[in-house]
Amino acid sequence: MNWDELCDALDEIDSEPQREQRLSEYRRMLATFAPGQEGRAETLSRIADELAADDRLDEARSTYQEVLDDGGRTILSPLAGLLDVALQQQDEARVDELLALLLVRSRADELVVGDYEWIAEALEEAGRLRPALRWFTIPLRDIQPGDLDLMPIVALEGRWRVRRALGLPIDAYDDARDVWHEINDQAEAATP
Repeated sequence: MNWDELCDALDEIDSEPQREQRLSEYRRMLATFAPGQEGRAETLSRIADELAADDRLDEARSTYQEVLDDGGRTILSPLAGLLDVALQQQDEARVDELLALLLVRSRADELVVGDYEWIAEALEEAGRLRPALRWFTIPLRDIQPGDLDLMPIVALEGRWRVRRALGLPIDAYDDARDVWHEINDQAEAATP
């Protein structure tokens, strides 16, 4: 099974409405992989996501750690999952440690937009608005506000939301977010 086939199979499991059934199917799939084999880490990551969503935080933490230990490819960084769990468990030392590790990964261009979104939203939900603003802004660092087609809208939206919560004035990226919405609203209105 190649990577695309694996992701399709995992997405199919993800469409199952019952969490326990999803977990059972993910674990069944996990049993088909040897440690380090392509697909194992992503399958473990899906299991950890389900456990975290079910507030089984200790199990989620150990499963995200297992993803890291496996070292295989994942869509999103398991470090972001560990950060989310540490924030929910209010483990301040672990949060600081994970943010430092994630910053190193960011500087090495080893994170994707989805990672930044996850990190920033977890910080935002924990009430850490200044760090959330930083993590929403990082994926925009090399994009000029006028380059709308290059803008990751999830970063623009999150950044805008946090800036409003902090009472900060409108800046060029906030304006870019508004223009992006105007253009897309017009395009939707023009579509029959």
